[in-house]
Amino acid sequence: MKDSHHQHCCGKESYNISGSSCCNGSITLGLSQLVSDCCGSVAYNPLNEICCDGSLHTRSSTRTKCCGKDMYLTTTHLCCGGNKTFPLKENHSCCGSETYNMTTHCCCINTTLKIMPKNDTCCPKPTDSKCQQAPSTYTQTDKDTSKGQSMCGTKSYNHREEMCCSGNLYKVSALTKCCGKAVYTLSDDNVLCCNGILYHNVPEQSECVGGVIYIPENTTCQMSVRPRLGEHCCGGQTFNPSMHICCNGHSHNKMHGNFCCGSDVYDHHNQSLRCCSGHLYYLTHSSRKAECCGKLLLQHNNQTCCSSSTNTVIYDTKPNHSCCGHYYYNTSLWSCCAERLKPTPKPNSPPAQYRLKLLADLVPEMCNKSVFFGKVESVALENDQRHVVLKVWQVGVKLEMFIKNPWLHVSLDHCSSPATDNGMTYFWEENNGEYKLLSHPVDLTSDIYMFYSVCYQKKG
Repeated sequence: MKDSHHQHCCGKESYNISGSSCCNGSITLGLSQLVSDCCGSVAYNPLNEICCDGSLHTRSSTRTKCCGKDMYLTTTHLCCGGNKTFPLKENHSCCGSETYNMTTHCCCINTTLKIMPKNDTCCPKPTDSKCQQAPSTYTQTDKDTSKGQSMCGTKSYNHREEMCCSGNLYKVSALTKCCGKAVYTLSDDNVLCCNGILYHNVPEQSECVGGVIYIPENTTCQMSVRPRLGEHCCGGQTFNPSMHICCNGHSHNKMHGNFCCGSDVYDHHNQSLRCCSGHLYYLTHSSRKAECCGKLLLQHNNQTCCSSSTNTVIYDTKPNHSCCGHYYYNTSLWSCCAERLKPTPKPNSPPAQYRLKLLADLVPEMCNKSVFFGKVESVALENDQRHVVLKVWQVGVKLEMFIKNPWLHVSLDHCSSPATDNGMTYFWEENNGEYKLLSHPVDLTSDIYMFYSVCYQKKG
């Protein structure tokens, strides 16, 4: 097996954040750092557990919070002073570590917090400034658009005065442009932005073509080698596209395959090879049925893969748990509808029936089925059904089904089906008039090319 995953450091050890977490120098296996929090030196899933002052507890409800080292329910109790709980009563609130009736008393703020009768001189009067009662919390998601305030990473800024380049702030100017995290002006000499990288001391008239810097007078590949007229660049070398294939700047002979997997080339029909999101695995006979889970290979029955359009995470399988997008939740605490978690468990609601995959993980098994590419044009919700209008771009086996009318109306069970976004194209399956969403959003050029190339080669 080829292990080309990017490793991170945890103390003096290395680990992969897709399947492990690092907390205070200790590695927790079987839980991805993408979805975990730390409780001391132990990683935990905050959906189903809660850490209270270094003590880890299993959640009894989604409305559970911490009061010191103990849990309490916000629907039944108050936490005062950070460590004392009281039964929740109407019109009662906290004053330091005690509770009081707000209709008869007030909480005086002098040198210390003190509960006093409401007619005491220290209690605020109805005529007092409302500014004292204004909420003082502000989150990073708040925006004052009238004043031009926005967020750049964790910093707020006025977009009329500053510009945000991948988390870095710069003074705004009509001639100023972002190039990744860097900034440059259109009047700068010998500067070229190519694929988010800012190059300096570049000869004039240089151009960025396909992520490669070309100098017209001598046609160099990233200024390292000089090819013959008509040759193409692959990284810092040249290659002949009729005989070779370029994978992330690495040239390979096409005899070894016609598809890239990261920087490697492979034959999609070779059952001993499996490409998982740019990582190539060499399979043994016993592991050939293993599925991809993002960049990792899911080989064990005690593991579950949960995926969304943004993340793919492996979890240790647990009873009464299910996937909601890339989250793994306790069905007694949460419910899931169209990949959205809700803190309202519904015992009788069916969990998601399947997870979406990358198109590369679906072929060649889908080559002989009634499949097609459909772009979501509009969506409407009626009761528990999601009605989707699709524009059919390309189809698999039953081409004649859609020639007369490229518009297709599909109905899905809203909660148990993955979410769909307007304007995005997905891979679909048709079976006796029933339609099933199969893939994450696809690329209309590379994915469709890959699908037809593999399927036509399979037929041949």
